[in-house]
Amino acid sequence: MNDGYPSIAICGIGSVTVTIIHAFHQNKVPYTILCKDQKRLFSLQEKPVQFKGPNGDTTEINLRDHLTLVQENTETFDYIILGCKNQLLNEYLTLTKNHLKPNGKWILIQNGLPEEHFPNLKNKIISGVVGWNTQVLESGIYFQSNPGSLVLGGSDETKPNSIWKKSLEPWIDVVLTEHITGFRWHKLAINSIINGLAASKQLSLGQLFLNKKGRDQAITVLTEIKELMSKLQIKEGVVPGSFPIQKLGGGKGSLPLWIRHLVLILLGLKYFKIRTSMVQDLDHKRKTEIEFINGEVVNEAIKIGLPVPTNERIVKEVLKIESEFPS
Repeated sequence: MNDGYPSIAICGIGSVTVTIIHAFHQNKVPYTILCKDQKRLFSLQEKPVQFKGPNGDTTEINLRDHLTLVQENTETFDYIILGCKNQLLNEYLTLTKNHLKPNGKWILIQNGLPEEHFPNLKNKIISGVVGWNTQVLESGIYFQSNPGSLVLGGSDETKPNSIWKKSLEPWIDVVLTEHITGFRWHKLAINSIINGLAASKQLSLGQLFLNKKGRDQAITVLTEIKELMSKLQIKEGVVPGSFPIQKLGGGKGSLPLWIRHLVLILLGLKYFKIRTSMVQDLDHKRKTEIEFINGEVVNEAIKIGLPVPTNERIVKEVLKIESEFPS
């Protein structure tokens, strides 16, 4: 350990990992960035990262002393944070497995249910559920639009080391849990509307939630997921700052319908111009993670014979949009 910290590497630099790097930078936590290729390493060397937090302050972060090519790295790490998309996760796990200490763990910060695809690695994985939104502005600045939290829990139902609070707080609030599954499903449900549903309509959150039809569809999506969670006996874990889907979705325990609509209207007003990551992928004609968001809902529902037609339709609509991209 360095200055009481474990050895930490990050493989995959994007909006979520840059937010984590900002917290490390502020807290003077040692870390290494493992780059897959020389071109990416050069680009990160040449230009410091500009990060703007929800308080409006902009921080310049020079990554030069933290970079190494993964092929040339000789160090092993206690933790490796993987910042890739779900469809690349198997590749990144293979790429970094020789750089993990025997008792080390990967931290998966992807949306969806990523650890469920690697059941043989449960004792090697910490699940990270992200509760903030960071986007790259046209200026190239990474902008975190809301204060957020990181919920960490072992895939084997163990509670992670408390060192993560020291490493990330107060810049990122940390919740450590032995029951990560409920938080995973909560975030999956939220992503199914703000990413999946929004992408199927190619709308910003304001355009989606300030429209009654959009709100009706969002509530239907959440109702399907709420019923699925009940059938699977999954107890929801609410990410701090978020809203329980048990109250937003229809059925037992739900709020009056007008209040549910009001919550979504307020969400649309607060994040009026935000085009979430999946919507941006379609904007730029990139493949999305729809099969790892609403697609996960559909797959889990099929296993128990539960119809989830709205989630199924969203997957089909997004895949249809993708199919029209130039090859």
